[in-house]
Amino acid sequence: MRGGRQDGVVRCFVRFAPWGNDGMSRDLRRRDRTAEAGVNEMRIVDALRSCAQLGVKRVSLNFAAFRSTLERGERLGAGPFLRGWRTVLLFASRWFQIESLYRFNAKFQPVWAPRFIVYPAARDLPRIAVAALEAEAFLTWPHLRRFSGA
Repeated sequence: MRGGRQDGVVRCFVRFAPWGNDGMSRDLRRRDRTAEAGVNEMRIVDALRSCAQLGVKRVSLNFAAFRSTLERGERLGAGPFLRGWRTVLLFASRWFQIESLYRFNAKFQPVWAPRFIVYPAARDLPRIAVAALEAEAFLTWPHLRRFSGA
């Protein structure tokens, strides 16, 4: 399989968005469920090989929420709170791509950079959480469709 195609049919694609003057950030990846395993990884590696000729010096594979908790919580000697929080995250991973995104990104041995949320008051956290879920497309609201009558 080359270029995300198999037998002339597109089986996957990976899209990167510009990140500053010298970077790119993985924006979207899609794969046909019938495509061979590893096809997304192959497309990302192809993109990474093109970085030098494109002038790209920094690449972000994406945000892996709670990566530190997942990683530290599975270690021997992790405390009960950390293990419990990890268990909650693994349960939530049934519906949200928490663990699978972390594991996918870990294959590329990235330099993990923490992200922080700064907020004015604790009462703002539910609104911030909903906005973050919407931004990552984990939460989508139904839309009313207009009937055109035609």
